[in-house]
Amino acid sequence: MTIISIEGASAAGKTTTSSTFAARNGGFHIPEVAAWWEKPEPVYPEWFFERQADRWKSAIGQEAERPVVIDIDLFQPFWYNWSFGFTLFDGQSLEFVEEFYRPLFSKRELGFPDKYFLLYADEPRLRERKAGDRTRLRRGFEMNLTFIEPQKAYFEALNEFCPGLVCFMESTDIASNVSRIENELPNCRSDHRYSLELFDFMVDWLRTHKAESFRAE
Repeated sequence: MTIISIEGASAAGKTTTSSTFAARNGGFHIPEVAAWWEKPEPVYPEWFFERQADRWKSAIGQEAERPVVIDIDLFQPFWYNWSFGFTLFDGQSLEFVEEFYRPLFSKRELGFPDKYFLLYADEPRLRERKAGDRTRLRRGFEMNLTFIEPQKAYFEALNEFCPGLVCFMESTDIASNVSRIENELPNCRSDHRYSLELFDFMVDWLRTHKAESFRAE
C-alpha cells in the first residue's frame, strides 16, 4: 500500500482533504499531533518529536491493509523552525532537531512518505476560508502566512533532489483535491523512505539557505 502526507498553509484544506481521502478510499487518516495527544505539563523539548515517531509507527502498522494519509509532515520540526530562523520553542536549533531525528531515521523508526501533496491557495482565499470556518480558532494563522514561500522553496528543493516526491496542488475544493490525489497514487514510490542521502540533503539545504531570502516582499 501507500503512505502519503499532506501539507500546506493554514486553511489550505489539509485536514478535511486528508480525512475525506481516507473515508473515500478505505484509508487510515493520521491527524496532527494535537488531535491525538495532550501535551504533558511541563512539556519537554523532545515530546513533539517523539509523537512524530509514534505517527510513523502507526502509518507502518496500517499500510499493509489500506492507504495511509498523514496530516502534516512528520519532518515539520525541521522546516517550520527554519522558517522562523530557529527562534521558536526556546530557540531549538537545526542541530538539536537533527540530533533527535537522525538515530530514529537510521533505525527506520521515522521515514519519508511515498509522496507529499503540498496544497496551496492565494491569501484572499485562505482568509476567506478561515473566516468561514467556525470549528477552528487557527490562532497562528497570521504568523503561518509568512512561511508559505519558504515552505514552498523547501519542498521544491526536496522534489528537485528526489523527483516525484512532491505534488504541488492548488486547493480549489475538497472533492477536486481528493480526486487529484487518487489519480497520483499510481505514481507513488517508496524507495526513498529511509534514504540517508535524502535526509542529509534536507539537513544540508536548511543549513545553507535562509528562509528570509524566500519571503515575499
